[in-house]
Amino acid sequence: MASGLWLACGGSDGATDLVGAPGNDGGGLPETSAAAEGGGGDTDAASATDAAGSTDASDAGSTTQEAGGGEGGIDPPDAGPGGTTTILNCGSTTCAIPAQACCVDRLGGGMTAYSCAATCAGVDAGADTTALKCSGQANCAAGTVCCVHQVGGNGAASECQASCGQNQAQLCAPMAAVSGCDAGVTCSSNNVGDWNLPPSYATCGGKGN
Repeated sequence: MASGLWLACGGSDGATDLVGAPGNDGGGLPETSAAAEGGGGDTDAASATDAAGSTDASDAGSTTQEAGGGEGGIDPPDAGPGGTTTILNCGSTTCAIPAQACCVDRLGGGMTAYSCAATCAGVDAGADTTALKCSGQANCAAGTVCCVHQVGGNGAASECQASCGQNQAQLCAPMAAVSGCDAGVTCSSNNVGDWNLPPSYATCGGKGN
């Protein structure tokens, strides 16, 4: 009996050694853990790369949209002169100048439409359209003023020049702190319709065409 028990215990010890040793010496369990850790690390790196890529793409899209442009609406309440030397107010949007112009189209019924384009097609097509590259002093560099002149039959266009010619008028912003007009000359919307512009725009002295 004693020897039988001894063999039984000995057999049990042998079984424990056979199962336990391989598992503890780098068998399935440790290798599985290492593989899981490695996989986790790869996944994290991939996720970080994807996140970075998505952020870059989003940032690039935002930068592109900053240029403005497109349609400026029909008779939006904020239509009028303004902007900077690189941005021109155009209805409810802005145009990147000098690459773009603000196309001001006088429609039937006294309505006015605004849009940004490299070229305002209506100017040379006989339409009542004005292609603005500036709308006042704010859009012109020091030493230049914003001049508007007739183009073709009914069209008009403006650009920054050293001075305005005899058949031109100087555009100005009535609400601006500095209109750009000569001393004693009022920035007025009188006759601004001669340049296919609504009353929110103005010229120095109210000069028409």
